[in-house]
Amino acid sequence: MSSTMNLIRKPKSRPVNKSKSPALMKCPQKGAIVKKSFIVNPRKPNSAKRKVAKVVFRRTKRIADIYLEGIEFNRLNPHSVVLVRGRGPRDLPGVRYHAVRGKGDFPPLMNRRNGRSKYGAKRFKKPENKNKIPGEKVLLFKEEKEEKYRFLLSPFRRLKRVNIRY
Repeated sequence: MSSTMNLIRKPKSRPVNKSKSPALMKCPQKGAIVKKSFIVNPRKPNSAKRKVAKVVFRRTKRIADIYLEGIEFNRLNPHSVVLVRGRGPRDLPGVRYHAVRGKGDFPPLMNRRNGRSKYGAKRFKKPENKNKIPGEKVLLFKEEKEEKYRFLLSPFRRLKRVNIRY
């Protein structure tokens, strides 16, 4: 315990909150350019081949390792641009950042239904009839039926001619 005179001479300083991702400089994301990509093994209880890239941040010119999430790894070549966010995987020492999928040259994972936000995948939609416009009525004419054409009467009372694919 410090004495009263010690505290008067030199008061206790508050602990400074140290950033866990200093290269981002208090930004949520930053752009970076890939220098090389490689594979790393994680720490003791886990075993896998984690994909990592060494990048240079655009404005600050800081060098850092980022984790590349997902399976498609070989598409990321040197000089490709990626968007980087904080908090890397916990089992890789020295890797403090994540690459954001679907931004820059880092492609999203296709055909992904669950956890789409992590991998930049778009929402899966059922295929729709492209010829059908909501609010329009379909009129078929016997003369035109052999030629495989439909006449569409729009809500604006204009006739449109659309080719049918059977």
